[in-house]
Amino acid sequence: MADYNYRTREKENAKEWQIKEEAGVHKGNVHSYFNDWVDDDQTSESAGEDPAVSHTQLPSASVPPRSRPPPRNPNQLQKVNYKKPFGNAKHKQVITFVRKRDNAARAAYRAGQPPSVIFDLGSPLTEIEPSVARIQRTFEEIGVRFGSFILPERSLKDTKISIWGGRKPIDDTVTELRQWRSSSRARQRTQESRPSAKDNFAKAMSITGDFWAAEEKSAKRDAERQHYQKAPQQGQNFKSNGYFLWPNTEIRAIDLFGPHCEALDSLRIEHRVYIVFDEARSVFKIHSNSGAERINEVIQRIENTIKEYVARDHRPVMLLLVEPPSPADHRPNVQTVAGPYLGVKQARSKIPMLHGEKLVPDGTTDLQQNFDQSISRNKRRTYSATKTVLERIPYYRGCLRMRINFGTFALVKFQWPPGVSSVTLEEFARDVQLPGTKGTLIRNIRSDRAPQDILERCRQAGDLFQAVSTSEQSLSDVSPQYVAMFYLRHPEKIEEMVQLEVTFTANNAKEKAFEGSKALWTKGGKPDATTQAPPLEVFHVRLHSGVSWQLQISVENTIDMSRITPRMEEFARGVRFREPPVDENPAISGYKVFTSPPMLPILGMEQKTTFRYSLKGHPSCIFELSRYDEYNGTNPKYPSSTQWAASFYDRDWDVKLGENAGLGIGQSASWNPCTQPFFRACNTSTSKDPRSGFIDLFHQVQAVASFLDKLKGTLSDPNAASTTNEISQETVSESEVTSESRATETS
Repeated sequence: MADYNYRTREKENAKEWQIKEEAGVHKGNVHSYFNDWVDDDQTSESAGEDPAVSHTQLPSASVPPRSRPPPRNPNQLQKVNYKKPFGNAKHKQVITFVRKRDNAARAAYRAGQPPSVIFDLGSPLTEIEPSVARIQRTFEEIGVRFGSFILPERSLKDTKISIWGGRKPIDDTVTELRQWRSSSRARQRTQESRPSAKDNFAKAMSITGDFWAAEEKSAKRDAERQHYQKAPQQGQNFKSNGYFLWPNTEIRAIDLFGPHCEALDSLRIEHRVYIVFDEARSVFKIHSNSGAERINEVIQRIENTIKEYVARDHRPVMLLLVEPPSPADHRPNVQTVAGPYLGVKQARSKIPMLHGEKLVPDGTTDLQQNFDQSISRNKRRTYSATKTVLERIPYYRGCLRMRINFGTFALVKFQWPPGVSSVTLEEFARDVQLPGTKGTLIRNIRSDRAPQDILERCRQAGDLFQAVSTSEQSLSDVSPQYVAMFYLRHPEKIEEMVQLEVTFTANNAKEKAFEGSKALWTKGGKPDATTQAPPLEVFHVRLHSGVSWQLQISVENTIDMSRITPRMEEFARGVRFREPPVDENPAISGYKVFTSPPMLPILGMEQKTTFRYSLKGHPSCIFELSRYDEYNGTNPKYPSSTQWAASFYDRDWDVKLGENAGLGIGQSASWNPCTQPFFRACNTSTSKDPRSGFIDLFHQVQAVASFLDKLKGTLSDPNAASTTNEISQETVSESEVTSESRATETS
């Protein structure tokens, strides 16, 4: 039946091609009607491209389209394997610079329409809320929540504000503004009723007057800048005008910046220019009364957005590398044991492990040579992949993080040979590179030691670690860091999952007092088209010990400040640290040290206890050992499950990649896009090889991995574990890695 369908389709395509060719419809366009065939000499290697690394580049409008070969007889073409690959297709990432806070009401303001309602608050804004920044943030949050746009007047003493939007959004906005006015007045009355030491001192009226004058002047400047979001009036003249041709055939400016180029509002306000996009001519028009310098700066920033688009549009670099075992730990075969359930549909994962008898010492000579070659090859491929990604991300805006994570590698989908319980190590290392292979790094080193034993071994590792803080004299004095992780539903969108992380650190190592230092809101749930995938993921699978590691550059999918509701802010402020009893050590027993307010329903809660050590001889290199405790309603004080995980990073990585979080549109980070600033060689090294710093880091990671092998404890016998040859076909978790989108080193 398959052969019949194949021959029938071949005849139909040939007949259709002949009819269209006689009609002159598709002269010179073979791909349109033969997209199900592949030419045997039109591969990426014959075209001079490296098939290992995927490059995305914007074609220029002046470059003619690539010429196609003349049509061939279908009998000379090679048949394509029509077998559908197993697994579900991932969401294609949607690249856009438009913020979600833009709505139809703001678009009406941009179009120059008059306000729908003029609302009188009854009191000046400064009497309701002294902070101008807090006023603007409140108006922004209310407008995003109800689909309206609020613009205060120029003077802080004015009692009226303008509101754009439909009938229902305006009614909801007015109701919310009245509640905001009442709550602000009640808060001020409460603060005034409390006795304060300031009442005993004289008030400097002149300084207060200057302060309010400066605040009012700042508010007027902000109101003036708001007008640059509108289009200029017809026939208006300007001192300077600039134009930038946009490649609209490759990237539609409306899709990238919004219908009114809302994403460029920061440029309009910062440089006080009008930016208009003429879609018919595909050109940006920039008008200003200040001078040509600002015009040139805006044009350069708009041009740089193309580089950011290219950086985001690149396919993420993902590698699956099997680290060979040492000759002493070498076993000939690999089999899988049952792993945890992953994903929403509870797909069962498989953990690969070595299997078989160890070789005698006489046969380890060739193994040592193969071991050295494999380690060297893995170093080169990891360095090449990291170098490729670091060259792309200077224009990447967002919270980037580079980490080396340790855990257990598990297979989600793997093409296992049918009818066999194990494969050879060479076959496994080869087949893991096949398309369709999916795996993940489980956040668990699966240690069978007691918590007291794990912490004691860390305190005794003075030859490898040292204390991070100068106030801590020894490893025994290291204070833990507590992080409360809450999984919630968005109050305004029930279908949207959010995650809150509140960090508590010790303000004094001797007193052991903990106070909140940071609260971070991120997206949760299943990744969708707006979720940013990690630009780099390199997995080093260590089968001989079970502790694998992963070099990852990830993007924190944070929530915009305008989408954080007052209830969410109040919930984050209400998270408190609860001192444990004297006889309780949370790092050992997992005692819950956090309390949360009841205003939001909690879907899940985890407590993270982290011990931070610096690598001896490398003070900037930090090793973190973390305990994750999950709680349920059965016993709210003690965990229902516990996992141990570890990570390793250089503090300079956070300093350099931290610049990307504060970048404006069209800006780039100041760090050099190469590997030397991120991987610095030790002071005693005299090598001029640019990879020397990366090789030193590789050795440090190997030392930490060897320490975790001892911390892990005894391994379970894979011969006694239940094995299976079928990998689950269910949906995998969000941390999966697909070899279809994996790029290897360049030759």
